[in-house]
Formats: sequence, structure tokens, C-alpha cells
Amino acid sequence: MSESTPTTIPQSWYSCADIFALENEYIFRKHWWMIAREDQLANAGDYVATTLAKWPVVIIHDQQGILRGFHNVCRHRAGPLVRDGRGRCTDFVCQYHGWRYDNSGNLLKTPGLKAGEEIDLEEFSLFPIRIACWNQMVFACLDSDAPELLDWLGDIVPRSARFPVNNTMEYHGEILKTGAFNWKTYGDNSCEGYHVSRVHRNLGDSMGREEFNIKPYQNGEFVGFDVSYSSKSGDQTRDGKGFWVYKFPGLLLHFSEYACNAESVIPIAPNQVQITRWFWVDRTLANERNISPEKMITSSAQVMDEDMEICSLVQRNLNTGIYQSGHLSPREEVGTIYFQQLVRNALEKHLR
Repeated sequence: MSESTPTTIPQSWYSCADIFALENEYIFRKHWWMIAREDQLANAGDYVATTLAKWPVVIIHDQQGILRGFHNVCRHRAGPLVRDGRGRCTDFVCQYHGWRYDNSGNLLKTPGLKAGEEIDLEEFSLFPIRIACWNQMVFACLDSDAPELLDWLGDIVPRSARFPVNNTMEYHGEILKTGAFNWKTYGDNSCEGYHVSRVHRNLGDSMGREEFNIKPYQNGEFVGFDVSYSSKSGDQTRDGKGFWVYKFPGLLLHFSEYACNAESVIPIAPNQVQITRWFWVDRTLANERNISPEKMITSSAQVMDEDMEICSLVQRNLNTGIYQSGHLSPREEVGTIYFQQLVRNALEKHLR
């Protein structure tokens, strides 16, 4: 990477509807997104429905024991099969006109069509999407040509292997938030530690900064943080070592010696994102360190709130148009430089 001072991506990329449309097609559709936990889909008929960027999707555990994903779109007149959220169903019944599909996506019944109006049921199965799992996390992808999930994760898999895996830990809750900022504003922030001492006072006091190493990884397209942290105040909730990840375009992973959390940042609109963070804790290891999982999650929520507040303020300023571009520090913002280069690589060839 050049040691010259890089220029940021243009201000307009953080609010322009045309740029967001390109991102839907050339970034969001082509990557994997964490949608749910495996235990949420443990039984036949269990489903999770959500909106991934502009696409409503549903993941279900079918009667054959397979996790399947579909666009949440009836083949009749595009009605919703289910509403966003969790549930259980034997069949999908369109909430608009009642067309029925089994939970493997096959069209079963078309109420209202009379003799002579029948259609070929096999030609009107639900539109499928790809589903894969890793470390108790369920991912969806809308592109049939995208890499397999483990290839997409790249070096995250071996780098995280030194930490406990989620299926050996206890699931301990989730945080769901909506942010009034562009997904890239949050990505820029999450890929550097430059802001920590000012934005996260408690976090900045607890981390051993001399061991806070940020590195871009080409295999998997992510920014990795090797972290060693300890509490100056005697609070042990942040003692230990960790590996933190910002995986392009919208997955954050935080591995430690006694816990893991995963965060999915799903773009909704040019100035809006939905953020979900899930927590797993090894209670035995946490107890040995006198660490309260509840306090750990509260602390994590505070850090999220602080990040979201500063990102909202940055987005407000970006939206004014006063700022057009800036410069990034090759020493302090190596992760943000890499993140923005990935954005450029995905979009520039499609700009006219």
C-alpha cells in the first residue's frame, strides 16, 4: 500500500440514491450476510424473515431437515409469504391471495383458479437464495456465482480457531438497533482505532494500545484487529486477548478467550442501516475471571451507542455537502483505507 496520503471516497457516495442502487447490485447482492443463529432454526418449520438491503428474504428449516432460503415473494402477484420476524409454519401461505407452497419452496395450491386456468406448479416454485452456516451463524447470499461461504470468510476461519467456538458457549442475547447513517460511514469508523480514545472513553482506558494491531487481509477481504486489553480500574470484563474483524461489506466479529459476538450491518437506505449483534459466552471461563456476561453485554451496547452517535453526527455533516473529500492517515487509518479501496473496486467500473 502506498505511503502517500490517500484521499477518501467522495462525499456524494454517502447519500446518493444512484450510488446506493449500484451498491445493491454490485456489493450487497454479491456477498454473504449473517441473518440468524442456527438455534433459531432448529426444528422443522422454524423460519426467520427479514429484509436484506432491498430484498425481503425468508430462511426455513424444511421437513427434510435442510435449511432453505427464498425471496419472500409469492409467484402470483408478489405478495409476502410471511411478515418479517420469527415463526413456525408447515406451509407458506401467501398473505395476499392464499397461494400455498411447501417449506421446500414447491407450489402446492392456487386457490381461485378454476378448471382450464391451471398453471404448471413446477414452473412456479419460490425464488431460492443460498444458505450456509459457520460457527452457529446462518448466512444468506443472493448471487449464485458468489464464492462458497468458507471461501468468502477466508483467513477469518483459521485466525479465529484459537478462540472458543460458539457451539461450546451459551447464547446470551442480542441487540437490535437502527442507525441514521450510511453503511460506509459505519464501516469507515469500525475499521480503525483512531477514534477510540475520544469516542469510547471507557474502552480507550481499558485497552493495551501498544498491542492494538490493525491489519488488512486480502484473503477474505477484511480488517483484523489483534487486541490485548486490560482494565486500569480493576474491572476484569475486558481483560485478555481478542481478535476483532470487520468483514466487507457488513459483518463484524469479536472473538475473545471467553466470549464471541457477531454483528450484521444491513443497509436499508442511503442514510439508514439495521444493526443486529448476537452474543455467546463461555460461562465457566467467564466465572473463572469473575466476569459478568450481563455487564459485558451492557458495556458492548454502550460502545455500539457511542459509535452510532458519532456516525450519525458525521452523516449529518456529510449530508450538508460542505465536506467533499478528505485525507486518510496510512498509520492510523490503514483499515479504513482498505475498506474504501474495496468500495472503489466494486463500484468504479460501473460509474459513468
